[in-house]
Amino acid sequence: GCEQNCHNTDGSYYCSCNIGYSLSINGMSCNDVDECSSANGDCDQTCTNEIGSFQCSCYVGYLLNADGFGCDDIDECAGNSGCAHTCVNSAGSYQCTCDIGYALNEDGHTCDDVDECLVANANCAQTCTNLVGSYNCSCIAGYVLNSDLHACDDINECDTLNGGCDHQCTNTIGSFGCSCGDGYRLSTDGLACNDVDECATANGGCDQICTNFPSSFNCSCNVGYVLDIDMSGCNDVNECWRGNGGCEHNCHNAVGSFSCSCLPGFLDNPGGFRCDDIDECLSENGGCEDFCSNTPGTYSCSCSDGYALTTNGHNCTGKFIY
Repeated sequence: GCEQNCHNTDGSYYCSCNIGYSLSINGMSCNDVDECSSANGDCDQTCTNEIGSFQCSCYVGYLLNADGFGCDDIDECAGNSGCAHTCVNSAGSYQCTCDIGYALNEDGHTCDDVDECLVANANCAQTCTNLVGSYNCSCIAGYVLNSDLHACDDINECDTLNGGCDHQCTNTIGSFGCSCGDGYRLSTDGLACNDVDECATANGGCDQICTNFPSSFNCSCNVGYVLDIDMSGCNDVNECWRGNGGCEHNCHNAVGSFSCSCLPGFLDNPGGFRCDDIDECLSENGGCEDFCSNTPGTYSCSCSDGYALTTNGHNCTGKFIY
C-alpha cells in the first residue's frame, strides 16, 4: 500500500518517499515537499517549487552559478551591449551613457548630438557654431576670442602698422577708422590719404595765381601786383611810389604795370627808363637862321655880330648901327 517505497522488516514493513516528498500521516502516501518554503531553498534569488523537486533561478541581469543556487551578475558591458558610447555595468543591469555633447536617445542606446547653441547661445558672446558632439564660439571681424573661449575682445587694429592708415588711425569697438590731416582727403580704399588740390576748385580762392603743395597751397600775384593781407587777393602796385619806378623823368602808374616818359627835348632811351637829350640843332639847325646852341632838353638860337634875334627866337634882323 506504499505510494512510493516499501521496506520489509521482521513481521512488518514501512513506507518511505523519494527525495522531494514527505510521508503522509497515514504512513503510506507521499506529499510533495515545498523546499522553497524553508530558507528559499538556499536559492540566492528565485526558488521555484516543482513536484518532487525545486529549481533556483536568477533575475534578469544575473546568471545561475554552477552550484545551482548562487546568482552571478552578468556584465552586459563586456560586449558594450549595443551602447553607442559608454556602457556602465551595475548589479543585475547596465546603463548606456553618452559623451559630453551628446544626449541618450529614448531607445536607451543611441547617442544624439546636442545642439548647445540652442540654449543661451552656449554662452558665446557672439557666434556659436554647433559641431558633432561639441560646439565652438567665434567672433565677428574686429574681435578676437578671449582665452575663456566664449567672450570676444575688441581688436585694436591701430596697434599693428597703424591699421594700415596713411595718417591717423582711430580704434572703435569692433572696428577702426582712418582719417587724414589738413590738406588731404581719404582715398576710396579707406586707408590712403591723397593730397587735396585746392587750386582745382575756384582757383583756391586766389585772385590770380594758385600754387598747390602737398597738404597746402598758396596764392601769389602777377608782376605789378602785391598779395593782399588776406593772402588771396591781389592789389595793384604803384611802382612810381618808390624811386619814381626807376624812370629818369616821368613815371605813369597803370593797373598791373607802369611806364616812363621823357620831358620835351628828350627822347626815350631804348631801355625804357632813361631819357636822352635831343640835339635839335642837328635837324635844320633847329630852325635857327644863324647859330643854334643845344642845351639839355632844349636849344637856343643866336645871331652873328651886328644882328639881333627877333621875337620868334629863330630869325635875325638887321645890323646894329653904331
